[in-house]
Amino acid sequence: MPGRGLRAGAVNLTINPELGMAKGGLRLFGSPIEKVDDDLYLGVLVLESQGTTLALIACDLGNSRTEEALAIRSGVAQALDVPVVNVMFNLSHNHSAADLPTMLHGNADEEAIARSEGYFDFVIEQAVQAAITAQAQLRPARMAHAWGKSDLNIYRREWNGDQDILGEVPDHPVDDSVGVIRFDDLEGNPIAILFRYSCHPVVNGAQSPTLSADFPGPARKIIEKNVGGTVLFLQGCGGNINPQVGIGYEKDCSEEVYRVGTALGAEVVRIALGLRTNKYQSDRVLLHNVPNILFKPWEERNDHPTITLNASHETAHFNFVPLPSPTEAQELQRYWESEIVAREARGALTWEIRVAKKMKLWADSVVASSREKNPTREFEAHAFRIGDIAIVGLNVEAFFESGEQIKAHSPWPDTFVLGYTNGTIMYLPRAEDYPKGGWKWPNSHALPDFLPQSYCQPAQWHPDSEQKAVRAALNALEKLK
Repeated sequence: MPGRGLRAGAVNLTINPELGMAKGGLRLFGSPIEKVDDDLYLGVLVLESQGTTLALIACDLGNSRTEEALAIRSGVAQALDVPVVNVMFNLSHNHSAADLPTMLHGNADEEAIARSEGYFDFVIEQAVQAAITAQAQLRPARMAHAWGKSDLNIYRREWNGDQDILGEVPDHPVDDSVGVIRFDDLEGNPIAILFRYSCHPVVNGAQSPTLSADFPGPARKIIEKNVGGTVLFLQGCGGNINPQVGIGYEKDCSEEVYRVGTALGAEVVRIALGLRTNKYQSDRVLLHNVPNILFKPWEERNDHPTITLNASHETAHFNFVPLPSPTEAQELQRYWESEIVAREARGALTWEIRVAKKMKLWADSVVASSREKNPTREFEAHAFRIGDIAIVGLNVEAFFESGEQIKAHSPWPDTFVLGYTNGTIMYLPRAEDYPKGGWKWPNSHALPDFLPQSYCQPAQWHPDSEQKAVRAALNALEKLK
């Protein structure tokens, strides 16, 4: 009955785009999808206890702007009759998914944008339908959680002199933790399995023309097969972490995707099978009264505990490094306007034209921001309390060290820190991740990362921004008490 203990319901629905739609990307990826290797899913977990309802959405999309994420969250919130803050939306950051509309405006033709807008409407519809279905399936539940490890990821920020490149540093530490939360019915049958890992889903590489959920796809499948329930992948702080196998370079990356995903899924299976929600081990006793043989018998649980559910958020405002004058910004804008014409006239490669159009959009943002006295952008940390577990999501491409710091200083004993949550505004490097002499406008980092242009932000954040984000996350976690 409502209000008498935790209840949980969960469902996954497919969100495959039409063939022919472009993947998200500029220089890498960005090519049309020709066939389906693996379905994309959007899953919703709905929890209810003591009159409070939370909804956690996890999906196989790559990026969304905050306004797109808000549209999805608002639709789900309205369907469930809950405040928007009670709905969290996490993206896997899958690079083999289709782009959403705001990433295409000004960078694609009208037909492509129209198809993307239609696809986004479909994603919202599926999110709402999944939430309604999950709520209809609410049933009495218990939960348990644990952590494991997987060495499938690698640090990807490599320095060549003073130049930051996308490479690999095998001896650099990473966040190799695998967090698992299991929700069961009162008989111990799984309702939902959540698993969190920090790693870019780029095993299905830029040459592959296929739609793929990347490594979370086969991971989900092995968990569903060997444990059961609805399985949701949550992306951690993977901004500076790649798969050990690197970015796939073959046209057919399906075998590597299977290997990485299955290995990760096997670790989740190991952890999840070790969690018992319907039984507990009592004190040691003699086995059949035989002397010197002691064991801990398993006893059935007959309770249905209530747990505290709560949601909070905290914002911060990021400043930028110094911007150019309005005159310099307008010169930049004119340059990229002419460069688009020049590249099209000489028959440049598709990705070269795509980059030029994105640079023009970025130049527009530089012009607009250069006219502001003190331009800033809003960052949000969004936190859930689920019993004695906390989940906090950041709307940036967070680096793993930021997640580790938040987890270490969290007021909660177990904190799951996520990036790519409620949209993504840009990469968030720490001050010590900037090059010697600081980050200077317009760009002293290599493509494809640390790239304000891809997010149409006028410049990189001021170096104090990452610590503002950490403080905001800790404040949001403190509010959950």
